Amino acid sequence: MAKRILEVFNQYTEQMGDTIFGHWMPRMVVAGVDMCDVLRIRAQKPDWNEWPELWEKLGDEHQRRGDDSLAAGHMMTAGQAYRMAALSYHYGHFMLFDRPQLKERLMRKSMAVLDRGLPYQKFPGKRLYLQCEQWKIPVLFFEHPDSAGRVLLLTGGADANKEEMLSFADVFLERGISVFIMDGPGQGEAAYIAPYRRSIHKKFVDTAVEYMTGLGYDRLAVGGISMGGHFCTRAAAVNHRFMAAFDCGGPYDMRDLGTKMDALFIGDVGHVLGTDDYEELFQLAASELTLDDVISDLTCPLMVIHGTLDRIVDCAQSYEIVERSNSVEKNHIVIEGGNHVCNNYVYQYRPVIADWVVEKLSAGGKE
Repeated sequence: MAKRILEVFNQYTEQMGDTIFGHWMPRMVVAGVDMCDVLRIRAQKPDWNEWPELWEKLGDEHQRRGDDSLAAGHMMTAGQAYRMAALSYHYGHFMLFDRPQLKERLMRKSMAVLDRGLPYQKFPGKRLYLQCEQWKIPVLFFEHPDSAGRVLLLTGGADANKEEMLSFADVFLERGISVFIMDGPGQGEAAYIAPYRRSIHKKFVDTAVEYMTGLGYDRLAVGGISMGGHFCTRAAAVNHRFMAAFDCGGPYDMRDLGTKMDALFIGDVGHVLGTDDYEELFQLAASELTLDDVISDLTCPLMVIHGTLDRIVDCAQSYEIVERSNSVEKNHIVIEGGNHVCNNYVYQYRPVIADWVVEKLSAGGKE
């Protein structure tokens, strides 16, 4: 009988709360969760069974605060509260692969409350679904009124989704760049319609590019974090409409799966690839999650940022991405002491990436 991924995953869930806080507490704060909320939940020392309930309760509190603010006519406060509620529900289902129905319910709850807040953001957003053969690609689109044809296609990590990426999108919007946040195959709500495969990913990317150019955008960049960095590097290699690409913390391939990477990530990658078969997971990871077949086709300006203390993707892989590409302009920034995606040094990577994207997409090289 084939070994199931969940059999391995479930062996480690007793330490899951500590693992998530240990790996991703900076990520939560950077995404927009209030540090005091994180510390309050951590102080309760929740076991894995209690984890989603605590985050859902927090989300409900923020959602009520948003409802009260909206009723009182305080639109900005409501928008911020709904955004915090969406993040709370998101972290309630984060890595919850052992309870897939609850995971999807909390994801849908996160989406619904964020939709309530999108009109009240500094740069209002809207949810789109782009038809791509049999799939509808889920997107959050934030349009800057003075973008002058500049837009960024942005993608999050393996168990991230577009609803978690708003704080990163803000960095570009504040500099005049419109942002198109996409759930790629195997990510967010797209994971429920299509597993990650290289061929499907290209179709998603080509469809997104066609849509953006159809709106009049003629200066396109692409970028992402963690697995999204891998996806976006591939996107720039297979579609040459992008004038710049960045990758923060993304892997060249999945060589560390099952060795250096924590065993809990086996569930994460299995979710992305749409399999619970342990042997099939490693076969698919080797064939689908590699840049070997396209890295030489990446020719646009490239920026790769990686932390030396990344426990998920070894920093050495960032060197391979840069060295093996044929980018006309290679930028490689290694942050000493940086964790995965360098969220413990967010001020050293987000402004640098955003300013660089502005330079690459702006004719005059200035904001």
